Amino acid sequence: MVSESMNIGIIGAGSIGLLYSYYLSKFHHITLYTKRQDQAIAIEKNGVSLHRGEDTLFSKDLNATDTSDYAESFLIVTVKQYQLEEIIMKFNTMEPKTILFIQNGMGHLEHMSQLKQHQVYLGVVEHGSLKISDTSVRHTGIGRTKYARYPSHSEESKDLSHIFLHEDLHFPYVYLENWEEMLKEKLIVNAIVNPLTSLLQVKNGELIKNPLFNQIGYDLYLEVISILEYEYKKETLWLHIQEICASTAENESSMYKDIQQERPTEIDAIVGFLLKNAGDRSVPIIEFLFKAIKGKESQYRREES
Repeated sequence: MVSESMNIGIIGAGSIGLLYSYYLSKFHHITLYTKRQDQAIAIEKNGVSLHRGEDTLFSKDLNATDTSDYAESFLIVTVKQYQLEEIIMKFNTMEPKTILFIQNGMGHLEHMSQLKQHQVYLGVVEHGSLKISDTSVRHTGIGRTKYARYPSHSEESKDLSHIFLHEDLHFPYVYLENWEEMLKEKLIVNAIVNPLTSLLQVKNGELIKNPLFNQIGYDLYLEVISILEYEYKKETLWLHIQEICASTAENESSMYKDIQQERPTEIDAIVGFLLKNAGDRSVPIIEFLFKAIKGKESQYRREES
């Protein structure tokens, strides 16, 4: 069975957008939607280069644009949570499409009820990636793309195997039945790694190398799983977090990079989501982390004004 090439639109040209553009362009026709015209022009001219280990690989068969027509029938949305609202409004005016959302946290769920005319999928990324330039990305850690179908009025096929049939060994996909469990387990990882590395100013591996940092992480973890009612998976999920920190030891989390570059973070979609669902539980570490990261953001915003 051979999958035909498709026209796929990828919205967002950060590290994840560039990573997906490179790998999917090997089998499909890709249009990368950027926020800036100069980046779109550079990608049109040079394609996307991917650095993996000692290798540098090039993909020149890419289209790029800073417009927002989103003409393709299959779209992958890789932008940050706080950039979603305008895109969702655009989707509301469009004919039915298949849309895969790849975001950290669970804040984007509040938008999904608006998209009932579309076939919606939710995804999480386990890969490590680092944007080097507007046209270049480093694949720092090989993981998987997990995705699941979000309930909608559409009764089309359940998975995206017709799109991901040509699976690259360096870029595998797995379809899961339970979207909520998939997102919650990713949220647990993000809620531990992102805010702690940002405040402690360390790479991921330091959270397990330093015993005191590791203890803080575990105490935070207990608060997180109490909110999500995941105590029954307490040992297995903590081991999973340790394994991720080990396999991405030299990586800087996305939130840490946002803080370094004085950009908005996804703290609302990750830690803020947990606070909204904490009820009457006592979660002092989560409250501290939320206020601390918001404080860091307000600090550099104040300096800009």
